[in-house]
Amino acid sequence: MNNKKRTILIYILLGSGLIALLYPKFFDKKNEPVKSNSTIKKTEVKTLIVKESLTNFDISSTGVLQANEEVTIYPELQGKVVIIGFREGQYVNKGDLLIKLNDKELMAQIKKAEAILALKNQNETRNKILLEKGAISNELYDLSWSEKQTAEAELELLKEQLSKTEIRAPFPGKIGLRKISTGSIINPTTEVTNLQQINLLKLEFTVNEAEAYQLKTGMQISFTTANGKKNIANIYAIDPKVDQTTGTVTIKAYVTNQDGNLLPGSYAQININVEQNRPVVLLPTQAIIPILKGQKVYVVQGDSVIDRKIQTGKRKDAVIEVVNGLVNGDEVVIEGVLYLRAGSKITKRK
Repeated sequence: MNNKKRTILIYILLGSGLIALLYPKFFDKKNEPVKSNSTIKKTEVKTLIVKESLTNFDISSTGVLQANEEVTIYPELQGKVVIIGFREGQYVNKGDLLIKLNDKELMAQIKKAEAILALKNQNETRNKILLEKGAISNELYDLSWSEKQTAEAELELLKEQLSKTEIRAPFPGKIGLRKISTGSIINPTTEVTNLQQINLLKLEFTVNEAEAYQLKTGMQISFTTANGKKNIANIYAIDPKVDQTTGTVTIKAYVTNQDGNLLPGSYAQININVEQNRPVVLLPTQAIIPILKGQKVYVVQGDSVIDRKIQTGKRKDAVIEVVNGLVNGDEVVIEGVLYLRAGSKITKRK
């Protein structure tokens, strides 16, 4: 055998040995030992057995108390204050005199206007008689009638200005702090005081869109202020639109405040009970997994988990109502859900 043939034979033998050595590793899987289940990694989770419970659903919010009516008092004319008819913090009735301005000049102008009107009335009456006799023309009578109407209008204007020298309470309420003194020269930009109707208050607050659908006018709500006392209000108005910036709806409620203990501008912590003692299934919010078309949870089956699509309802604190998809006795994963998928093996945390 020559050297060339001997070399080829050696390569053939080496190749055959290499194939025999590698074949079982890459191609023959039949004789591999089956891995024991004990070697499969299990995820440690915490679970909860589903059970219905009787639950109250509340809506919470923060609001502000407002006076039922409120106005800042300004004069309509410039003048000197001669009378201040109120005390700071006093309750006043509608129509009570608050301030009086000096009216002597106006009174003199009114007397003059009344005298001019009396003369114009006499002139118009005399010319009417003459017109009926044909002694004067229609044009002359029309002039006297026009002068009479002008005098009446001028007198009416002066009387209207006279009425503005008195400022009276537009509604019953409590007077605020006084900003002027007797003898002050004031004008229409001068703040005199403010008046608030506080025997009836308004409570204004907001809720989210979903909560707004549960509220109706006439519904009674409770709230507390800084003094810790519980108070009652009744919803009278619900804004018909959702604020696009905040996604909330504004609600207003009336509050009776006959004793005057509640102050406008106070903050109020509001609680609205919308449902009482309803049997529901509640899950911690961290157990709920959002999916493309809804939500799901992981339900325990043996030593693994399966997907279960659910429908949720109202949220309360850190739990949420499950209205469809679970029944009493189902065991749901509530911690460790981020590390699971359908079929994952689990071990329960004690």
